Amino acid sequence: MAMQFKIITPLRTALETEVLGILLPGTEGEMEILPGHADLISSVANGELIYRPTAGERKSLFVGGGFLQVESDRILLVTDTALESGEINTDSVEEAIARAKETIKNSASVMSREEITYLEAVLAKQMAMLDYRKKRHP
Repeated sequence: MAMQFKIITPLRTALETEVLGILLPGTEGEMEILPGHADLISSVANGELIYRPTAGERKSLFVGGGFLQVESDRILLVTDTALESGEINTDSVEEAIARAKETIKNSASVMSREEITYLEAVLAKQMAMLDYRKKRHP
């Protein structure tokens, strides 16, 4: 039994397809959604999302934090980032990591706790994205 799976970001509909299942990083641990899954709303963490289209092999994407809704045979993921490994520019990600680390190191004493927390979240996301890219394209 197939499920309708849709990923939306602020900029686009990143994916819309029928799947036999998905595996993704939840904030409380890895989750697998298969046909017949109970209705659910859950937060999603940065990391690799693996999905099995009804036609073809397993595929994966890097997803940023967001929210997942499962209702009957429909799955909706709302996230700020959904990229295939080939869409990730390693040089840009490494540069963003270096900038965030440098800013935290040099400006922590004049930044608010919220600004530091934001930069730490950006850093964690960029590092997760880089790990995903290296895993998929060694």
